[in-house]
Amino acid sequence: MACSYTNELIRTVLEREDNLFTIVSSSISNNGNVLYWLEYEDLDFDMLYRLGKDSHNKNVLANSYCIRKGLLRKANFASFMQKYLSKKPDSILRKHYPETHILDLSHPDYLDEALNEAYELRDVLEANIQETTTVPIPFILKASILDKASELFIFHTQTELDEFFTTKFDNDDDEDEENDIANVREWVIQRYIENPKLLSTYQNRKFHLRVYIVAERNLRVYVYDGILALFASLSYQDDPQSFDRLRHITNTCAQTDSNLNEEALVKEFFTLEELDETIRLDIFEQIKIIVKEIFTGLHNEVTIFQPLKNAFEIYGFDFLIDENNQVYFLEANAYPDFKQTGNSLSILINELFQNVVQQIILPYFGYEQSKKDIQRQLHLVYDKQKVI
Repeated sequence: MACSYTNELIRTVLEREDNLFTIVSSSISNNGNVLYWLEYEDLDFDMLYRLGKDSHNKNVLANSYCIRKGLLRKANFASFMQKYLSKKPDSILRKHYPETHILDLSHPDYLDEALNEAYELRDVLEANIQETTTVPIPFILKASILDKASELFIFHTQTELDEFFTTKFDNDDDEDEENDIANVREWVIQRYIENPKLLSTYQNRKFHLRVYIVAERNLRVYVYDGILALFASLSYQDDPQSFDRLRHITNTCAQTDSNLNEEALVKEFFTLEELDETIRLDIFEQIKIIVKEIFTGLHNEVTIFQPLKNAFEIYGFDFLIDENNQVYFLEANAYPDFKQTGNSLSILINELFQNVVQQIILPYFGYEQSKKDIQRQLHLVYDKQKVI
């Protein structure tokens, strides 16, 4: 793994298993049982698909699926949600996923045409500038394939959106092709949740939950109860005229200019003050129900999500809680940044990896689970095996 933080923790957990695993740096092995824990680009998916056709072959296990864009790309997931909710209008996801619109935009000059396709959004933006509108509805713009809080923008009108894109295109650095906004065509625009849960103990700073989800084979899905609460640096203010990233954006990577330390920005959810046990458990139950429903729908969409029987994957799901304790799913991330947990809460990631080894890796290779005293656990929410 490229991340030394993750690499060290994985090695530490595997080395505890009584010499069951021999850790090597090469991605090629001729040994009997092989666990590939590599970056996505380094995995041989052709080999995994080939071996997966043999129902008796359980010698190889990898740490990623190949096809999962329907979950990870924001525009693909939004498209899946539109399709799924049209088929299942009573799905619980309808109230746990913010109103979302897809914007296909190659250049600011074509914004009018793009909004004509997203006509429902266009109508709301037009209504926001009418004098009869007492409270304009805010939206947040997100690039479909970028992460780490890249290009997030809160706006109320088409003029503001046009100015954002025009400025970005005019200031684009042609030498930085990876982050070149001209290379981003797909965007999602979500209704901004204006009433997030605020806790006075933490200076009424906005926060979101990072929940680790483990999917294995084809398909079981687990929710890990070692949940992180990631805080913004400054107290939240619902001011439609200003967008201060340190007040509105809770991603850890967006807090680089913060005056707060690691312990103030990252907390464990189940230890948060001002939330009694009943509320915490209700929030956790909502999360489990949402995750189950998402994978129930995705499991039938093999062109955008195709789990493999000889693979597993850890995702970082982001959720927001509003002032009424309703949970909203925001997005999913593969290869999540475990380092953002920090040193003081590294036990959460250590126990996550212990759970993965005990409940997924050891049983897959036919080994008995070790007797481990692990405080935090994986909770099975979806279990339906299919044959590709």
